Amino acid sequence: MLTPLTEEDRDLILPWRNAPEVRRAMYSQHEITEEEHRAWFAKMRADSTREWFLYRDEGGVPQGVVYLFDWNRDHGTAFWGFYAQPKAPPGTGLFMEEDLLRYAFEDLRLHKLCCEVLASNWQVVNLHEMVGCKKEGVLRQQFWNGQEFVDIVRFGVLQDEWPSVRDYLFGRLEKLRSIRKGKDQSTPPPKLS
Repeated sequence: MLTPLTEEDRDLILPWRNAPEVRRAMYSQHEITEEEHRAWFAKMRADSTREWFLYRDEGGVPQGVVYLFDWNRDHGTAFWGFYAQPKAPPGTGLFMEEDLLRYAFEDLRLHKLCCEVLASNWQVVNLHEMVGCKKEGVLRQQFWNGQEFVDIVRFGVLQDEWPSVRDYLFGRLEKLRSIRKGKDQSTPPPKLS
């Protein structure tokens, strides 16, 4: 479930943003100070081309952040991204992706949704490919991570592709839900093929 980020969520998400595994996958990879975080939060809330959400799992537990940015209302396009909190259960990214895509295509009626992923973040690259997002290109050695240049992979999903992506996601999420119900939450679910 997606709920707009509120002032009460601001302090909750700073440790998530600063977790090394989250920072490695973002363009901003430095440790974020509390002052920077507060300024970012105020700017984000005032920007009409961005929407930020707290993702809560089916039990209501906050598990991550999803967002839309560079939202062009005239063209019906936007970019999206997400990150799970470091202790989120395996498979959380799949649930976040489904919620955001559903919101973008069914509620906002966007024509196209795009995203960019650092190629070093192979788990998210694989996730987007698995659910049916189309790889639209690779920006070769586009990002300097402090040690090396890394490719950026660009993905897109069109409104008319959403039904097949939705059907695929529905099937995967049903499998994941049944696995989670049948197992101890401390045991990671097996990889779904």
